[in-house]
Amino acid sequence: MLNRRTLLSALMTLALGVWATGTALMQQDPELATTVDDGFTIAMVGDLIYAHDLGHMMRDPSFAAVVELLRTADVATGNLEGIIVDGRTFTGSRMGGHGAEPGAADSLKDMGFDLVARPNNHGNDFGPEGMAETSAHLDRVGVHYAGVGNTYAAARAARFFTASTGRVGMVATTSTGTVPARPGRGEWPGVGGYSNLGVTRSFMMPASSWDAVQTIRDHFPNGTGFYARGANTSDHIQVLGEHFRKAPAGVTEPYYSFEMNQRDLRDLLAAIREGKMRSDFLTVAIHSHHFRDTRGGYRGLNVPEAEHLDTNPSVADYLEEFARAAIDAGADAFQGTGVHVVRGIEIYQNRPIFYGLGEFVRQRDVDGFSGLGALRRDACAGCPFPAKYESFIAISEFSGGTLKEVRLHPVELRYAAERMAHRGIPRIAPPETAQRILTRLQELSAPYGTTIAIEGNIGVIRP
Repeated sequence: MLNRRTLLSALMTLALGVWATGTALMQQDPELATTVDDGFTIAMVGDLIYAHDLGHMMRDPSFAAVVELLRTADVATGNLEGIIVDGRTFTGSRMGGHGAEPGAADSLKDMGFDLVARPNNHGNDFGPEGMAETSAHLDRVGVHYAGVGNTYAAARAARFFTASTGRVGMVATTSTGTVPARPGRGEWPGVGGYSNLGVTRSFMMPASSWDAVQTIRDHFPNGTGFYARGANTSDHIQVLGEHFRKAPAGVTEPYYSFEMNQRDLRDLLAAIREGKMRSDFLTVAIHSHHFRDTRGGYRGLNVPEAEHLDTNPSVADYLEEFARAAIDAGADAFQGTGVHVVRGIEIYQNRPIFYGLGEFVRQRDVDGFSGLGALRRDACAGCPFPAKYESFIAISEFSGGTLKEVRLHPVELRYAAERMAHRGIPRIAPPETAQRILTRLQELSAPYGTTIAIEGNIGVIRP
């Protein structure tokens, strides 16, 4: 008899097989055609953690050069991680977290951003009132956003920006810590919020370690309740609220594996298909803090143990499955954020998948809600380099409805700035830093068969 995990795996394999088999047909489907003008470019960056307006930074030529890259692209996108509120008038139910002054919305617009993703683990830092006020500020300046709405359908739906070269849509979601929108059921009307992709994590244990898990279960047969809960089979044990599974034969190292919620996946893929039918080009954004490897931080770079959670570039298995399924459903690009470092790049069906775009603005030290005297709280003592403060701008060019080239422009956020007021603001990376970032991207992308040429201080992918 098939257990639940085996059955779900079989269903997922079947579903992905159908998507993969139908990819050629869907690409021939005129409703899913990519119809932006030849030469269309889209600029993608990672997390945007603002504290205030950055307009004054235009006097810095290196910052101005970053802005020029964004403004020159037909569309510029990123992940807005945080809430924009006016602290002088805000009276919401929650206070604290990633908060920015209203001028941050103006800065988004001035820097060239057209379309941003909203779902992430800081979306509820200021409660529903903060979510609504952020929408109002973005609407005021004309920055479009996806992944949030007053109803379940609105949160799932694609949002659009019209460029001179075509109509561009975005479907955005998160798998990490938010207040999800919920659909109506029966007489219950449902609630608005953020688009969520639920996942269930499993600790995959080598056979040599399985007895230890079984011993814990034997010692605490009731878990944390009054009676036994969860699975207790030869290869799946649920204890202390977590799932432990025996890894396949031959696996010698532990790792994390994830199962996607099938309703969430179904509804997201439907939103992707519908969004593409209503636009010339569609990108899909996800914010996720999950990873595969249990250790490692940045490979071979001696990042302190405390930093591993935020500097693990390994990609969770469901992210790969979701990204490819999104493209099979009609998406033209996939942009991942969450773990605050860069990850590998895959070219799938001649479409770019950025598994981790890293940080682009990281004003963690100077947000208006950190408390008096909270200096340099984002410091990483002993880090050989500031992994969270090095990333890139990815500019993808399309011609004939397909990807022609991806140009990777390294940026650094001045971790070593003498004053915290100057940290976390993007600038073109100097040559030594640019080479380090690009070499890192080469190494992380190689397992996906992606070749990145380094031309000067810019990375180039030519499918």
